[in-house]
Amino acid sequence: MSHIHGIQHIGVAVSDMNRTLPLYRKWFGMNIPFFDSVQSAPLMQTFTRQQIITKRASMVMNLNGGSALEVIEPTSFSPSPLPLDFELGDIGIFAVHMRMQNPQEAHSALNKYQVSSCMEKDPMNCHRFLLQDPDRLYFIAIEDTQIFSKSSAVLGGINGLSIGVSDMSASISFYALLGFTEVLFRGKGVYPDLFDFPGGNQEVERVILSTKQGAKGPFGAVIGYSKIELICTLNRKGKRIFKGRIWGDTGFVHLGLDIVDMKGLQKKLSSHQIEIECDSETALSMGKTQVHCAYICDPDGILIELIEVYKIPLIEKWGVFLNVHGKRAGRN
Repeated sequence: MSHIHGIQHIGVAVSDMNRTLPLYRKWFGMNIPFFDSVQSAPLMQTFTRQQIITKRASMVMNLNGGSALEVIEPTSFSPSPLPLDFELGDIGIFAVHMRMQNPQEAHSALNKYQVSSCMEKDPMNCHRFLLQDPDRLYFIAIEDTQIFSKSSAVLGGINGLSIGVSDMSASISFYALLGFTEVLFRGKGVYPDLFDFPGGNQEVERVILSTKQGAKGPFGAVIGYSKIELICTLNRKGKRIFKGRIWGDTGFVHLGLDIVDMKGLQKKLSSHQIEIECDSETALSMGKTQVHCAYICDPDGILIELIEVYKIPLIEKWGVFLNVHGKRAGRN
């Protein structure tokens, strides 16, 4: 039976992976690698002006739990940077949320790197503060008690993301089909915890969605509950963050969802007039990891990767892998 288990990863394209990946390890505790390889991306032609690009990609996660980051750097072209005139509510993924168990400890630890903003509380009464990486990408440390395995990192992995949308009702309906059925908050106004974003003092409509239950399946205990925050400006029309740019240019390039039964899910989405943009149709190899990928877009054209994992390395140097469908370890 087809099922979406929540956010598996967020794709983030950076301009210099050798600079940024060590920072993600230091700041976010993203020390557990799944793969790191340079390959072409033929599936992405729809989103790269019909050109086959090559890129280095590394999937990393935090032992504390939460979803992973897929860090990408194009190798066949120089990525264009984020627009300098970005404002809160522009269309696209504009921030990724990182789990935070001890707000004061985390803020103090990260403040020494001079990358954090003031501490605020969101509408859910959770502490949060902003960070920006060297490419000016926004991350939000958000108070979250979920934990998989305690480590020394002051932050956990990803627990959600913020998306600028143009039509709130359409976006709520769309993400409900993907399992984000619980409306934790919905309101309109000016929010102090958004002030540190450019244009953060404008009036917006704001909705926080969550999955009804924690994720199941092989990655369920790690993923836990996933959240999506939707922001829609009320007094101006948001610009598209990726207007004139392509997948692989600097920014948050896609949302990856962990799924089971790709074919069954595609039939379900088709019945709701949601088209599959491209489909690997068979298992792809990403280093030693094997996956089945397909892509859809939300009502604003934001790219969503549906990813069914077949095999991931446990102890790669010994050739020991987890067969996800069989839920057991085996040799390659």
